Amino acid sequence: MVQVSDRLESALARYGAFRKQWYATPLLLTIIFVILTALPFIRGLAFLGIAPLAWLSLNMLIVTLVWATTAQAWNIMSGYTGQFSFGHAAFFGLGAYATIIAVSEFAISPWIGMAIGSVTAGLFGLFIGAVSFRYKLKGHYFALATLAFAELLRFLFNNINAVGGASGYIRPLPVEYADDHGLAAFQFTSDLPYYYIILTFLLVVTIISFVIKRSKLGLYFFAIREEERAAAAVGIPTYRYKLIGVTISAGLTAWAGAFWAMYFETIRPETVFDLLINVEVLLPAIVGGIGTVIGPIIGSFIVTPVAEFARQSVDLHGLNNIIYGLVLVAIVLYSPKGVISWPARVIELLRERTRILNRSTTEQVSSDDD
Repeated sequence: MVQVSDRLESALARYGAFRKQWYATPLLLTIIFVILTALPFIRGLAFLGIAPLAWLSLNMLIVTLVWATTAQAWNIMSGYTGQFSFGHAAFFGLGAYATIIAVSEFAISPWIGMAIGSVTAGLFGLFIGAVSFRYKLKGHYFALATLAFAELLRFLFNNINAVGGASGYIRPLPVEYADDHGLAAFQFTSDLPYYYIILTFLLVVTIISFVIKRSKLGLYFFAIREEERAAAAVGIPTYRYKLIGVTISAGLTAWAGAFWAMYFETIRPETVFDLLINVEVLLPAIVGGIGTVIGPIIGSFIVTPVAEFARQSVDLHGLNNIIYGLVLVAIVLYSPKGVISWPARVIELLRERTRILNRSTTEQVSSDDD
């Protein structure tokens, strides 16, 4: 018993030391992306006649990666600087509309449209930040302000016929703006290329997020999040760095919107600027762990698959949403730091168990000596 507890304590100590190393997060991210790269091919593998991942459709995995990308981008602003946004649908929708307008109205490359959408979303985010921070909005007031701007865009795009109005746009055929299906057209005959494109988007956004967190910029962001007045007192220009955070986050969120426009056949204001888009964007980061690099990815692979599993498992209409909601509420209530904190909590429980075992063994030895 003593040997088992000693080995357990030694293993926990080694893991704790590993997590403190600078290479721990990059190594874990590498493992995650290697698994995600192979996932489309291994999800059908059966063990003892059972394929546990067979229910994960490629379409669902693509949507999951879309929300992981948006959550990672949202996290740069809301997780790092502490400026909680509830209006990222504005940036998502701008990315989608800029891309679809580029190919539908001007017959130019969707990649150029994505770049335009990213810049447009970044500038709009800069405008929102400048107005909000100028009047010192923070907390719930800032969240409501971002929601108001998102709803404003939804209203405008619904009522301006020049950008499709309420009917939106139907994705044109590749021959209307490119030679044929392929990377240049951003359209493919199967879902697999879409999967690897959005996975690449997630990888790039994750690298940007990681570099920011480890840089002086990230240090300033977290100083603002923890105590903005103290950060300003030591000379950090908080207004400027909050604007930087908003702009980067908005521009990267537009990438996912651009992908959405080219993956689905139609887009409308009620789909890309919808209120629920804001929830889809922020929920993976909250569930996974706000302010972490790995959290938004893990959170997305909990939120979307749980919703799909509940939908497939429950026949009674509406009950799946109740089960889905209860699962998310339980995670948020019992893990306020997100799922990413679970390993640390498990380690603490194991250490407590080890201490109990050691105490029990010591008492037993003392009893035997007596």
